[in-house]
Amino acid sequence: MNTKKQFAKDLLDLMWEDYAARVPYAKTYQNMLAELGGTFVNDHMAFRTLALTVGGHDLGIGIVKRIWDALGFQERGAIEFPDTHLFARYVQHEEPDFPKIFVSELRVAELPPETAKLIRQSVASFREILSEKDVQAISQLDGESAYSRELLERSFAFFKTVPWDPVLEDVVHKVNEVSQYGAWVLLHGYNVNHFTGYVNRHGVSPIDDIEGLVAEMRRRGVPMKEEIEGERGSKLRQTATHAVRVPVTVRKNEGSIGQIEWTYAYMEFAQRGYIEDPATGQKVLFEGFLGPQATQLFEMTRVK
Repeated sequence: MNTKKQFAKDLLDLMWEDYAARVPYAKTYQNMLAELGGTFVNDHMAFRTLALTVGGHDLGIGIVKRIWDALGFQERGAIEFPDTHLFARYVQHEEPDFPKIFVSELRVAELPPETAKLIRQSVASFREILSEKDVQAISQLDGESAYSRELLERSFAFFKTVPWDPVLEDVVHKVNEVSQYGAWVLLHGYNVNHFTGYVNRHGVSPIDDIEGLVAEMRRRGVPMKEEIEGERGSKLRQTATHAVRVPVTVRKNEGSIGQIEWTYAYMEFAQRGYIEDPATGQKVLFEGFLGPQATQLFEMTRVK
């Protein structure tokens, strides 16, 4: 494995470890696979962003996607979500066990003016965690030489650190009334929203299909989404655990800093079906995403 692939693997491992420490359902899943002798592969991971420009910095899809582009991931498609003012792109690496990367953005300008204004004001203090010079250094990784540990740590910090000052608690609730997605990004920044267990790769009963997986996860005490998105035999079937709630930092009206609980992330699961490759006529696994199903899964972080 060359230096760039090793860097990507090490970054993905750091992100998984951090996510799994905060989402205990992910550890339950990982331990279940080890116990049953199944194979653990992440199908995709997802990030949320805001389609805004602050101080010359694009806070939308581009700020996250540039890192994966630099690591050799290639764009594979895009999806519109007009009802929720969302847009997404996804990228994939030639390394088959690397997850696909799904990056979405909230088109803030399409929201009611007062909500859009609150979001813009909340991220006005944006500070750059990973510079364009850093991204260029990532893109230039090559051969077998060692990479800088500091570069890896800065890249991880980009995803882990909320890059603006704590948001007013009242603003979080006001934005949440219009866009639960927008409130989530204000609180979590570019943190991973979810990883996705790849059911096709389990290779062991009783979790070799998505129904069996759901039943086994429930048996182990994990709260699961009521429905499975996608019919039996379709090209993509998805479900998820419930989202965990974690403490997040906010500003109180009197100016003090405090914490509230908010939804953070869930563990998603995907089973992919076969489609006909129009170029060859051969049956191949469907590698894309379906808008209506993704919309239902976005809702897993809604705060009731």
